[in-house]
Amino acid sequence: MTASAAGPSLRQRLRVVPPELVEAIRAATIDQDPDRLYDLIDGVAEHDSEVATYLRGLLEDVAYDSLEDFFDIRGR
Repeated sequence: MTASAAGPSLRQRLRVVPPELVEAIRAATIDQDPDRLYDLIDGVAEHDSEVATYLRGLLEDVAYDSLEDFFDIRGR
């Protein structure tokens, strides 16, 4: 699944994740800290396992650009 395929549905589902967790993921993505990202994504899984699976896939593909797009880091 690509970031564009994720579209609004996964992003909308991310709303159930606490904002401080989303911000921590943004920061770890900017820092390109995969260990921290895996830990944080485990936290996402507590709220929505499908979103967490998608994020893990991006991380495993070292798709920082896609993670940045998903979290809209460049457009902030």
